[in-house]
This record gives sequence, C-alpha cells and structure tokens, in this order.
Amino acid sequence: MTDIMHQTSTPSNDGRIVLEARDLGRHYDDGEQRIDVLRHVSLSVHAGQLVAIVGASGSGKSTLLHCLGLLDRPDSGEVLVCGQSTRSMTESDRSRLRNERLGFVYQFHHLLREFSALDNIAMPLVVRGTSLRQARECAGPLLERMGLAARAGHFPGQLSGGERQRVALARALVASPDCVLADEPTGNLDRRTAFQMFDLIESVKRDQSVAVVVVTHDLELAARADRVLNMGDGVLKELDTASVVTRTAEIQSKMPTGGSN
Repeated sequence: MTDIMHQTSTPSNDGRIVLEARDLGRHYDDGEQRIDVLRHVSLSVHAGQLVAIVGASGSGKSTLLHCLGLLDRPDSGEVLVCGQSTRSMTESDRSRLRNERLGFVYQFHHLLREFSALDNIAMPLVVRGTSLRQARECAGPLLERMGLAARAGHFPGQLSGGERQRVALARALVASPDCVLADEPTGNLDRRTAFQMFDLIESVKRDQSVAVVVVTHDLELAARADRVLNMGDGVLKELDTASVVTRTAEIQSKMPTGGSN
C-alpha cells in the first residue's frame, strides 16, 4: 500500500499542504452493533492537486468528506486545514475556518431558487459581510468563466442540470478557498455534461492552484485526477492511476455498442 499521508507523485504548484487528515476514526452504533466507518484514515492534499476518492456505496467516502470539510467530527484523530488543527476548536471557530478556507459542491446543487445565478454565487460573500454590489462584482467573472454570463439573471428553475452545477462550482470558488470538496458533482449529469464539468474542475485546480477532493463512482473521471484513492471497509488506499484507466477500459469494452450511458 502506498503511503498516502505523504504521497507526492504529482507535485503541487507551491508544495503547501492545505488539507490533512491524521489517523481519523469514525463509528456509528446500530443497536448493539458498532460500525466502523473510518479506520485510521490519513491523507495529505496539496495546493493545486486533484484527488479522487472512489469506492462502493456505504464505504465511508461521504463520511470522510464531511470530516475533511469540518461538517462532522471524527471520534479520533484530527483534521488540519492549512496547518491549523481543528481537534479542539469550537463549532463557531470550525465554521469560520470552513467558510474562509473551504468550498463545497454536492450532487444536488442546493442553489437558492429565489435568487438569480449571479446572486447565488455572490451569497457566500454577502453572508461574510461583503456588500451585495461588491459580491456581485466578484461573482461576475466566475459566472463568465463557467460560460454562463448570459444566464446571470436566470433563476435555478430556468437553468439546465449542467448549468446549475456550474453555478454551484462558481459559488464554491467565490471566496477564494484553498480547497474545494466535491461530493458526486457529476452524479446527476449526462455523460457529455459530466465531462464538461470535470474539465472545469481541472482548469480551476490548474489555473488557481486550488486543491480539489472529489468523491465519485465514475472511474473514467477519477482516472483524470492526479491521485486516485479507494475507500473500502473504512480504510483508504492509494490506487495506481494506470490501473484505474485499465479497469475503466475493461468496463467500457463490456458495454453494449450503441447503448446509452
């Protein structure tokens, strides 16, 4: 097993570790049975690095992402964000650090339906005390980068699924986070739109030196990451990217030709 705590096969833009998990443990009690969801999980993510986490449903991928994103507390171990230990932080301090350093994209966009695309992107800055005018000025260039400048005044119900996810990605980036955590961001998208979304994620991490951690079931997309990790039985293991590509090709070769994805 590769040492995923300090694996650096793909160097980051500046070498900084922006997100780190040290010996995380998380369990739940199901009646008299204890279920260990995370077992001694350690991980380091560098600036400008795209990390994909794959694994079966129920393997602990989302639990790990929630712990990394300070949305859940591990039972043991600690999470460090830009070198700051969060082990003994209050909830308000964790919330502040999360809002300052991390961005989130989910399978469901969670856009506010009563606000336009532009204002949905601006909202995290408004919540932090930035004026709406200034927040919109920051949101505008991101909307343009997502190819949605013409949709600025449209509401979520007027956007396609792919457009809504691009707005969600822009919203995650508006506060200039060090790391974006994405939980199945392409799960509800068709194949073509999923690849377009992943293209945007890759360009963001490359051009802005933002670290991205993506949880996905899609091996073909995962193979495009700098690193691929597999979660199984609560244990995180590094995968060889070449083997992921090979496995993806095997799966595709068994698909019926002319069938839909």
